[in-house]
Amino acid sequence: MTKKHKYMIRLQDKHEYEVETADATMYLFGDLVFDKDAYTITYRDEAGDLAGCTTAITCRGDEVSIHRTGPYQTELIMEKGRRHSCLYSTEYGDVLMGVYAETVDSHMAETGGYLEFAYTIDFDGDFVSRNTLHLTVKETF
Repeated sequence: MTKKHKYMIRLQDKHEYEVETADATMYLFGDLVFDKDAYTITYRDEAGDLAGCTTAITCRGDEVSIHRTGPYQTELIMEKGRRHSCLYSTEYGDVLMGVYAETVDSHMAETGGYLEFAYTIDFDGDFVSRNTLHLTVKETF
């Protein structure tokens, strides 16, 4: 059975490059849907580089997929211990990149919880960045 509620989402991301580190925290409202052995967090970006995009993050065990629609479309698949080739859209065009998930840690219930995953990105096998995304989800009333 699928259940859907409104949630406050705190999204913290960190990107480590060879010479610098960038991090950010955003607060968004979104949805959390449970369906059998997976759940999906969906939110819409209203500001910044991804304004107008809707992002759906699905977690199923050790696999996380990110599907983004809108001006910049993305389909990323991160499976712990495996490298996937994924398409990522930017303002300059589409890029095919390698994504390798190092960790996936999740504890989610209908009242909220967290999802954290760390992954690396490469272009043609050359390291680009190590990234960590931590989502904290809380049901709103």
